[in-house]
Amino acid sequence: MAIIGTIRKHSWVAVLIVGVAILAFILGDLTKNRGGIPDMGKVNGVTMTNQHFNELVAEMENNYKVQQQTAQVPAEAERQIREQVWQNFVDETLMEEQTSKLGLKVTAAEVSDMYTGTFIHPYLRQMFTNPQTGQYDLRQVNYWIENFDQLDTAQRMQWLEVEKAVRQDREQQKYSNLIGMAFYMPKAIAAKVAEYGASTANVRVVALPFQSVNDDEVTLNDADYKNYYTEHRSDFRVREELRDVQFVSFPINPTAQDMADIQNDVMKVWAELQTTTDDEMAFFVNAESYRPYDSNYVRASTFTAPLDQLIEGAAAGTFIEPQITAGEWVMAKVMAAAMRPDSLRASSILILNSNAGNGITRNDDQAKHLADSVLALVNGNRMSFEEAVDQFSDDQQKSENHGDLNWQLDGNFGFLNEKIVNTPVGQSFIVDDPREIGYWVVKVTDKTAPVKKYRVAMISHPIQPSSATNRAVYAEASKFAGQNRTIAEFTAAAQQNNMQVRSARMSMMDDQMAGISSARSIVQWAFNEDSKIGSVADQVFECDNMFVVVTLKDVYKKGYASFDQVREMIEQPVRLEKKADLLMARADEAVKAGKDLASVATKLNVAIDSIDSVSFNDYYFGRYGMEPKVQSAVAVAENGLIGPIHGANGVYVVNVDSRAPKAEVDGEAVRSRLAMGYRNKIRMLTQVLKDNAKIKDQRNKFF
Repeated sequence: MAIIGTIRKHSWVAVLIVGVAILAFILGDLTKNRGGIPDMGKVNGVTMTNQHFNELVAEMENNYKVQQQTAQVPAEAERQIREQVWQNFVDETLMEEQTSKLGLKVTAAEVSDMYTGTFIHPYLRQMFTNPQTGQYDLRQVNYWIENFDQLDTAQRMQWLEVEKAVRQDREQQKYSNLIGMAFYMPKAIAAKVAEYGASTANVRVVALPFQSVNDDEVTLNDADYKNYYTEHRSDFRVREELRDVQFVSFPINPTAQDMADIQNDVMKVWAELQTTTDDEMAFFVNAESYRPYDSNYVRASTFTAPLDQLIEGAAAGTFIEPQITAGEWVMAKVMAAAMRPDSLRASSILILNSNAGNGITRNDDQAKHLADSVLALVNGNRMSFEEAVDQFSDDQQKSENHGDLNWQLDGNFGFLNEKIVNTPVGQSFIVDDPREIGYWVVKVTDKTAPVKKYRVAMISHPIQPSSATNRAVYAEASKFAGQNRTIAEFTAAAQQNNMQVRSARMSMMDDQMAGISSARSIVQWAFNEDSKIGSVADQVFECDNMFVVVTLKDVYKKGYASFDQVREMIEQPVRLEKKADLLMARADEAVKAGKDLASVATKLNVAIDSIDSVSFNDYYFGRYGMEPKVQSAVAVAENGLIGPIHGANGVYVVNVDSRAPKAEVDGEAVRSRLAMGYRNKIRMLTQVLKDNAKIKDQRNKFF
């Protein structure tokens, strides 16, 4: 009872603790979700919001649709657009920061000059060059400028985007030129380079390749690794966060039972195909086939083997029995065979009625009457077809194409196709637009020579694993992931089951890895803040007809890779350094003991090689490859023995036997060339700015 009394006496403490805990939970949740949807990222404190990012992506997607004349943006193009929008944001933000600090601006006078003055910007020259004359069309540019307020919204937006791009490019040019001119090549250095490159030398060489030393002749210790890492740390720069993962895959392949079930289904469809009428064929194929019915005529060679040979020469009504080709069951019926052209060309005049809108007021009868009259004018040779296009066509593209529909493959003319095929070249006809918006007056202008083509009703049935097989493989992968929760358990279990453990290194926005093309979900897991090094993903990923179990091996932060991360990677170069030390000691001893190259070669038990006309400017040192240190030593040395020299591929002792007379060299030309080489490093400028910027990229939370 005393205990209960004590608890009651101090119960306010428990209530306070619970209350504080609840309050902390609520505040933590509010803080965590403050602001709602996270931003897409930041560059040196400048934020790209999710909304603005999506607006820019939508704008670029609309431009893509217009340029490609498509209603949909393919997945890969969409990914590239998102990447471009982000990179544009990073580049523009960093460049604006630099130009603002330096006070670099593009004035209104400069902009005007780039449009209508002396220094026309390349973007504008490309846009406004007259294709007939090849000259910059200043009149068209002025028309756009003077009538800007009368342009529609899309055109105004396009014009403003061009102006923005022109300004940004000029600003970047100014900045690049400013940085580029800061590179200076002293005349004294250029004179020495010219002097060394003006003559050539004939030499004899004793070479000790690194591979002449066996691996067991050198011993590596921690100090060797650490010294190499310290000296070459700049080689291990990490410019963006990376993840190393390991994974095992569980292929989802059809079982023997799956194959038997698929074959039974195929044979049932085959029996029905042979009793299906031609009128019902399109509906039947669309209901039973993996691919829709194609009513176009095509050459037999367009089909995969052996279908191409079975169709070639077949008469209408011929059936092709079921067979496996390219990983699927196929069967077919030849619906028709005919001699037809591969390609067609035609011109058109579009006569619209009021159903088309866009200010068209004529009714359908008036449109039909006008179309008949135009056809009569053309057929009676009272007006050329091109003149009729200019005078009567309602097609908005007529000023650009003059009615020419260009060459199209047989089948690509849609509802006009069969009429064009069956109409002789030079003749014209009228076709109702199936949308009931008017009529087309069409002239057939050309055709290729007719060839044998076929209309084929083909049914394809993919060979795929059943849902039961899919579930069984998923269960196997889930069991593996559930039983092996650390990278050590993961590796041991894979070895025990003879499974190949594959490795991949990825950046945050990758969508592929080590041969897997649809790995985006794996990348997102690897970059998730909750994914820890050595952990195995709870989720089993489905990619490319396989299930994948993944473990996170390592995380590379932006900056420099740590010693532990590169130790295994640098073993070979560290070993070469130790071999070089051993060979340098041997060569140095031989040089000190010998009087000439012959005695050095005898001491080292190697042959002497001769190389003529060695130049400071050569790319290679004879058959030994790129050895700039050796070539430099030869260029500056007097005749006689030099070395040993620690080269890129081995250790060398060289005797300079003779030199050719120095040729006349233009020292100023050499200086200009060297200076230009340094200035070309300006191409690295953007990367340097990125390396030193604070970039927070959160796109992986969205895509």
